[in-house]
Parts: sequence; structure tokens; C-alpha cells
Amino acid sequence: MMKNMASTTADCLLILRASFVRTIGVLLSVSVLVLFQAGEARAEESRGILILNSNSAVKNYELAQAAFAANSAGIKAQINLGNSSNDIDTVRERIRQVNPDAIYAIGSKAYLLAHDIAEDKKIIFSSVLNWQRLPMSKHSYGVSNELSPGMQLMTYRYLFPKLKKIGIIYSEKFNKEWLSAAAETAADVGMEIVSIAIAEPAELISALEKLLPEVDALWLISDPVVLTDQESALEIFSRSATMKKPVIAYAEIFSTLGATLVISADISTMGLQAATLSRDLLEHKEVLQSVVDPAGSYIMLNMKKVKEYGLDLNNEALGSVNQIIE
Repeated sequence: MMKNMASTTADCLLILRASFVRTIGVLLSVSVLVLFQAGEARAEESRGILILNSNSAVKNYELAQAAFAANSAGIKAQINLGNSSNDIDTVRERIRQVNPDAIYAIGSKAYLLAHDIAEDKKIIFSSVLNWQRLPMSKHSYGVSNELSPGMQLMTYRYLFPKLKKIGIIYSEKFNKEWLSAAAETAADVGMEIVSIAIAEPAELISALEKLLPEVDALWLISDPVVLTDQESALEIFSRSATMKKPVIAYAEIFSTLGATLVISADISTMGLQAATLSRDLLEHKEVLQSVVDPAGSYIMLNMKKVKEYGLDLNNEALGSVNQIIE
């Protein structure tokens, strides 16, 4: 009987040990599965885009962000640098917390900050004035804010065949590279660019006095030294009107000041381009060109100024104009 009891006890121990081993095995399997899934979740969380906007109160920045957001998946966070509470330490901590794969930087301020504190991230920029002056890394991509000089010059020539000499006032700090490209392209299409560089806003008036008598039209470009404030813009248009020189500008706002022709990049299209570029980068597709030209443009023609200045307009080219101001 004692022998039978010992045998029964041994059997029970064997059964308990087997059960224990199975339980441990199941727990280990569950733990591995949980860890694997957690790892997948972390990897998934690390994917995504952070939008860094220089100031979302600026209309063009807002438009770019809206177009980007409407055409992007995986946006994890948005930071508005126009909000005074978002200082550099706050932004740095937020980027560390979000840990995005890529940052969409709208405007120069946002790009420069992203480049300084998150250089290891892919950075896609737009709405940046003269991007060639900015520090670039192997992770920098973007959509140029400036339409190609060639496209604009050919449009000028198409609309106004007798336009030969175009004047530009610029600063070397912001537009040296752009002007060089424009001058080279102008020669290719049979036009000439007459330019004056200024280093300080105070040099603007003397530059206008010297340049306007020498040219057929003034090409107003985006340059913070030339256009420091509203007064400088009014001075440019006032003196050009006095000399009956048409002003060709880059933004719709100048049509209200008397610009004869406005050719602007389409902001929403730029946001869409940035979204496409971001998606390609996150999907590890080959990107042939790190910075692309704007794909869309909008052309406004002021017929009042055309008639007032007696410009020779190619009427067959009017079909290329989006808006005519009568």
C-alpha cells in the first residue's frame, strides 16, 4: 500500500511539473508575442511627419499647410512658430517626443530651425525665399518658392514681344544665384537684364532713379532688402508709374498697387508637391531631384496699365492669362 501511495505521489508531481512547464511555455510565448507586437507598434509610431510652420497666420503659409495636410497621411504633430510659446527648447523637446521620420518646414524660419535641431531627419521645405542661400544637408528636400526665370521670361516675351530690357533691383545676399540664372536665361530668349545690387534699403531710391530710364520694364522680385516694408513698395510703384514703366511682379497683392503683370507660383500646388515628395521619401522611392520648381502658376494681366503705357500686347497670348483686370 505504501508503495502504491509513493507511486501515486510521484505521478502527481510529474503531472504538476509537466503542467508548470506548459504554463511557463505559454507565458513565454505570450511575452514574446507581446514584445514583438510592441516592437511593431514602436516602429509604426516612429513613422510620420511633423509640420513646422514659420507662422500659420501668414496666408500663404496657411495655404501651403492646408494643401499638404489634405494630401498627406501620417501627420503626427503640427507646430506653429508664430506662437510665442513655441521657443527653441519647446520645439526641440516636441520633436524629440514625436520622433518623426520627416519634417515639413514652411518658410525660412521653420527650415533653419529644423536644420539646426533635427538635421538627422528628412526635411522637406516650401515657401522659402531663395533656397540656394540656405544650409543644405543630404536630408534636405523641397519645393522652390521661385518660378523658374526661364518660364517667366518666356511669358513676358510671349505677351510683350517688343520687351527687350528688363530692370531688376536685388540684394546679393538673397538673390545673387537667382539673378545669375535669370541673366543667363534672358540672353537665350533674346532679352537683356539690367540689374543693380543694393546692400541696404536706403539705396533703393537712388537705384530706381538710375535704373528706370534704362529699361523697358521693372521686374519686381522677392527680396527682403528691396521690399523692406509697405513704403518701399509704394515708392517703387510710384516712381515706375511716373516714368510710365510697367512693373512685373511675383505676388497677387501687387496688382492692387498697379502691377501690369503678375506671375505667381500657385501655393496650394506647392503644398501638394511637398506632400508627394514626403510620401516618396517615406516609401523609400528614388528622388531624382532634391529641390523641384513650382509646378503651377497664376498669371494676372492689368489691361488698364497695358493701355496707359501703350504696350504692344500679343493678343494671341491672352489665352495663357488666368485673370485680366479691365
